[in-house]
Amino acid sequence: MILLSETEIKNFVLQKDKVITHTVGAVTSYEIIGEEPKKDYHYVKIRAVVSLDSITADLMALKILLVSMDKPRTMVLIHEKDTHTAESAVIDLLKNKGFEIIDPVQIAAQMGMSEKFIGKASAGDPVAAAELGTYHSAEYIIIGEVKKTSIQSELLKDTGMYSGQAAISLRVINCSTGKIVATKSGSGAAAHLSPDVAIEQASLKAAEELMNKGLFEDIVSSFQDSVNNGIEYELEILGVKNYHQQKQLAMFISGIDGVISAIKRSYGNTKLNLSVQFQGNVDTLCDKIDSKKVSSTTLFVTDVANNRITVRAEETDSSSKNST
Repeated sequence: MILLSETEIKNFVLQKDKVITHTVGAVTSYEIIGEEPKKDYHYVKIRAVVSLDSITADLMALKILLVSMDKPRTMVLIHEKDTHTAESAVIDLLKNKGFEIIDPVQIAAQMGMSEKFIGKASAGDPVAAAELGTYHSAEYIIIGEVKKTSIQSELLKDTGMYSGQAAISLRVINCSTGKIVATKSGSGAAAHLSPDVAIEQASLKAAEELMNKGLFEDIVSSFQDSVNNGIEYELEILGVKNYHQQKQLAMFISGIDGVISAIKRSYGNTKLNLSVQFQGNVDTLCDKIDSKKVSSTTLFVTDVANNRITVRAEETDSSSKNST
């Protein structure tokens, strides 16, 4: 594990003092062998066994990472003519790694979601994909497309076998922010006496190789970054009456323990929108906001959908305050 310290000073006043951690290995066991209180810190000496294997190869470390992320739910939508070979392969790999998968076809049938909307999302539209994922309470959605062909190549013409070719491209999207977490492309080839079997085997090979050789690593790296350096939440505060009040509220959010940053995205029509980087889950952040008073205003969390939080700012009842 690497620790990076970052200190920011403005006009000789400490503005920010954060310690950012980056995990490069997983502690599998440890033993405390010494403790000593110091003036400004508590010294602890440990003996630890650290696995330097990639977290993608260490199922226990991956399980801990997923728990730290509150077991994010994932949808997989891959557009593929006639079959769902690649989609099934990606889902199987993620399930075997401990991911919680949402079945889009089953949920769509139950909720009446149109096939046209699902097709638009699976064809690569990130906005449609994020909306579809959010609608079904998914934190992440993997979308993409597979193009398949079969030919009788010169190398195989004397065998009577067909060459199946598949090209696959996938994107991983954070449903709450609409941001693309990772994107990869790959291909696969297979030979078989049946052209249909050849292209399906090529699709399966392309999906498995793409996940094993790059995309899955990028997904896990993104999760590690979120755990180490904070998860991004979209915060909308309603009922903000003026510019001065929005500055007070933004300053309050920035000062919450665990908040790495709070960036103002927009303000207008009594709405303040912030992108908040927070080290903790959504419930913890909501607990730190709900029923808190900022000057003459009290904040109430009114809606939570994945990483999107809606808060209403209400003026404190001065009469009830005086009576107490």
